Amino acid sequence: MTFSDIGFVEIIGFIFIGVTMEVVCTSIMDFIKLRDPRLKGETYLWMLPVYAAVPFIYVFIQSILPDLVWWQKGFVYMIAFYLLELIAGLIIKALVGVSPWNYKNYRFHFMEVICLEYAPVWFIYGIIGEMYYEFLIAI
Repeated sequence: MTFSDIGFVEIIGFIFIGVTMEVVCTSIMDFIKLRDPRLKGETYLWMLPVYAAVPFIYVFIQSILPDLVWWQKGFVYMIAFYLLELIAGLIIKALVGVSPWNYKNYRFHFMEVICLEYAPVWFIYGIIGEMYYEFLIAI
């Protein structure tokens, strides 16, 4: 699999699942933190190109590290997602003055655009996302 093999289905598939997961997670977090029963989630248009970049991460890692076991892949994906979040957050912050996400209230944040507390989330998302990616390329 190469970058040129990534098509419309893979890109739209990751945009769809990314936006959906973000809306679901933000609605649940608002329910827990604010006791907001409306379950009103949100996302940002800035996230569309960020989610569109995810299939390229899977192709890159699978092409250079094809023989890793699941937990090693999860760790590598976690690092890759942190890098994507850092780069995207800093670029968006430079363009508009604020990042769509702000981790300044988290204990282990870096430049307010990434935080160590999300490491398990990115690890799990990496493993599950790889399965989702395999599903998309089979379509």
